[in-house]
Amino acid sequence: MINIAIVEDNAEERVQIRKCLSYLEETDSSIRFAVSEFSTGTAFLGNYRPEYDIVLMDIDMPGMDGLETARGLRRMDTAVVLVFVTNMAQFAISGYEVDALDFVLKPINKYSFALKMKRAISRTVRRTDDYISIRSEGKTYSVRISSILYLVMEGHYVVYHTTDGTYSEYTTMKEAYGKINRSVFVFANRSCLVNLQHVDAVNHESVQVDGDELPVSRPQRKTFLTAMANYMGGKG
Repeated sequence: MINIAIVEDNAEERVQIRKCLSYLEETDSSIRFAVSEFSTGTAFLGNYRPEYDIVLMDIDMPGMDGLETARGLRRMDTAVVLVFVTNMAQFAISGYEVDALDFVLKPINKYSFALKMKRAISRTVRRTDDYISIRSEGKTYSVRISSILYLVMEGHYVVYHTTDGTYSEYTTMKEAYGKINRSVFVFANRSCLVNLQHVDAVNHESVQVDGDELPVSRPQRKTFLTAMANYMGGKG
């Protein structure tokens, strides 16, 4: 899943961009998008988190224009792929200032758009290798694996506790563990998977992670302590 943010003040233009994205999904079954829309740069930056792979941004917007918004974006996220979608070709040179990958000129040609998007997608591979997608409360989030503190099973949901907040996903712990696929994640008990990178202290029957006390079960104690010792030894 590729997370896309559309930052465009014109509702009709946002619809057109969505149609172009749908066309790309229809012509390439390996591509799937999760799309969020913002009508102003202020709304986009207001509660920004580095969860997007590609940002499609207009330049000519009221209030905070696209270039100013892009500068704010780069102060928070240097990795996201930025593509301007605009009729203001004269500002193309300014895109280098904010590390824009490309420009899509309006009116949008879906074939040209598809080619540019495939180029943008190819630039997201390294970023998505270090992220996982989490479906929580009707939205799909791209979450940095290293930001995950621990996971706990609550009913039919896995709750991801991260440095940026919590996400509840309707899934199994087995599926969540397979999605993360990192040796630094070790089970403290059957319902709790801990990122050793964030462990503050280990006690006889519990482990402290970012101030939270998590129980270490008796069957898991030896495995967990051995993994912790190996991890600390590997750090020197």
